[in-house]
Amino acid sequence: FYKKINYIYNMNNKAIIEFAKIISGVFSNKEQALDNPKNFAHIQIHIRPLFFKTYKCFAFYSEQRYQHDIWNPYRQSINKLSQEKEIYILSNHKIEAKERFTGGALNLSILDNLSKHKLYKKSGCSMYFRETESGNFSGAIESGRKCNIQYGKEKTYVKSKVLVNKNSLITEDSGHEIETDKKIWGSEFGPLIFKKINNFDCFIDENWQ
Repeated sequence: FYKKINYIYNMNNKAIIEFAKIISGVFSNKEQALDNPKNFAHIQIHIRPLFFKTYKCFAFYSEQRYQHDIWNPYRQSINKLSQEKEIYILSNHKIEAKERFTGGALNLSILDNLSKHKLYKKSGCSMYFRETESGNFSGAIESGRKCNIQYGKEKTYVKSKVLVNKNSLITEDSGHEIETDKKIWGSEFGPLIFKKINNFDCFIDENWQ
C-alpha cells in the first residue's frame, strides 16, 4: 500500500523535479565578464536544493555574489517551488539573520540551523515559469507591480525576466518608478548570461524522491 502511494507521489512530482534540476545549480557569467569586463562584473549564482524532509516542500537556498568577494553576497534568499497546471512558481522569502548563513552555497553544513529561523515571504516577488519548448523555460515576475525595492529615495517596482535550460540562465532585472514606469536601475548593456558550471541533480534524486 505504501509503495503504491510513493509511486503515485513520484509520478505526480516527476515534472516539478525535472524543472527543479534545471533551475538549481551553480551559474557563472565568467565568459561574458571576460569578453566585456567594462560592462559586466563576474558573478556567480548558487541555487542549492534543501532537504525535503526538513522543509516539507521543494525549497532552495540561493546566494548571489561577485566572484572577487565570495563572503559578501549581495542577495540571499529561500525560494519555494510549487506548480499550478503548466506553470512553475518560485516564491521568494527573506531570511531572518541571513548573515549567519553566508557561505551556505559553498558549504551545506552552514545551513544546518536554517529551518529554525523565520522566513518572510516577499509579497509580489514570485517568479512564474512556463515551458516554451522542450527543456526551455521562460520566467517573469508576477504581475501587479507589487515587488517593491527602495532605491535611494525612490520606491521602485521590479521587472524581472529569465530564460533557463539545463545549460544556461539568462536574467535581466530592472527597477521602475511606480507612477511613471521610468527605469531607475538595472543594466544598460543587456541581460546577464550565465552558464551552469555545476548541478545538484544527485542531491535532488537522493533527497526529493
